[in-house]
Amino acid sequence: MKIFRWKKDSALSSSDPFLYKRLNDDMNYCGLKPEIQKGFLFFLGSAINIGINESPIDLGPFLSTKEKQKKTLLKIINSYSDCSGNFSDYGDLNDGVFSEMFYTYNSIIFHVLGLEPDDIDKQLRTVEIIKSKGLTLLKTDVNKEIQEKFENQAYNLNFCHNFLEEIFYEMGKHLHDRGYDNSRSYEAGYAHFCMQTHVDVNGTRFLMSTIYNTLTPLYKSLFSYPILNFASLDVLKVNHIFSNTLQLFYAGINPEIIQPIHRFHQMVFYVPNSSNFRSQWDFETRNDQEKQAMIFLNAVSIRDTNIMSLKSVFLDYDDLMCPELKNRVIDRDDFYNTIQKGIFKKYNIHPAGEDPELWNNLGDLIQYFCILFYETCLHAVVLDDISLDV
Repeated sequence: MKIFRWKKDSALSSSDPFLYKRLNDDMNYCGLKPEIQKGFLFFLGSAINIGINESPIDLGPFLSTKEKQKKTLLKIINSYSDCSGNFSDYGDLNDGVFSEMFYTYNSIIFHVLGLEPDDIDKQLRTVEIIKSKGLTLLKTDVNKEIQEKFENQAYNLNFCHNFLEEIFYEMGKHLHDRGYDNSRSYEAGYAHFCMQTHVDVNGTRFLMSTIYNTLTPLYKSLFSYPILNFASLDVLKVNHIFSNTLQLFYAGINPEIIQPIHRFHQMVFYVPNSSNFRSQWDFETRNDQEKQAMIFLNAVSIRDTNIMSLKSVFLDYDDLMCPELKNRVIDRDDFYNTIQKGIFKKYNIHPAGEDPELWNNLGDLIQYFCILFYETCLHAVVLDDISLDV
């Protein structure tokens, strides 16, 4: 994994007003609190190197030589806001706040997954001190309040989403209280990363990778914006946040499954022959139960398309949420209830109800709608038949 650090050079400034506006607009559309936005952006700056190295977007052609690597990394890292890479420029911040949140997240994730939290320390640099067992440089105390709240929960998507927002909020509150805006929060994150890698490059990479690899689809989507802005600008320009989140939700799944579902999603959510999101899918209009029903019914209509010719491919997929639905004849209401029970069991997400306050924010709801659409499409194809009354 390549780690890139640099000092600011105005001649190499490459911040992009389009990316800055698009990322801020989508975070606002998702209803993320200012503190969560700033905490997320701090993490984005801290982990952008990790994201570049592990991105599902092919950056190979842009990294083939050392000179190309430098130009590519500079453009991506500075696309949201120009970074100095020097944490002394942010001397009013307490770097311990961020170090504690990063270590706390890793420690609790390891505990919830049944792994030994001590294994984290084995990845961190320890320096020998006279008459001491040594000092592990990036290790901090675990935040007790957060530990009590999360360490006894089960690992699933909803757990990760709530946990991430807790961490982002705590970091963002410190930034918010110091008067930092979104740009400066991102810049401070990158500077913190540079400082930490001088202390322990492998340990920093390990701590950031744990968080990056447990990002939920909504946050992995937002995280991908600087990379998309560089390598696939047209995709970023035309995709709605729903589509970006959906794509990151099923990234890594068999292309024979996701490609037809993605094409179908474009038919359902976009005006034909355009990149315009259909007006009826304005998620800001909080008629959550109506949208939920619309998504389910539209997803079921995948059975009326030529995608049904691929049923055997879908039947061979070995990671179905509800494998008992294969080749079933089922009533539509029973199908809906089965999908909802499956989503709760697998992701720990309840269906939308009358109270919109049950969701952390609109982004949380959009992420659920992505899951509902995908799981309904996937299982609708493997049914033998679905009817209004069996």
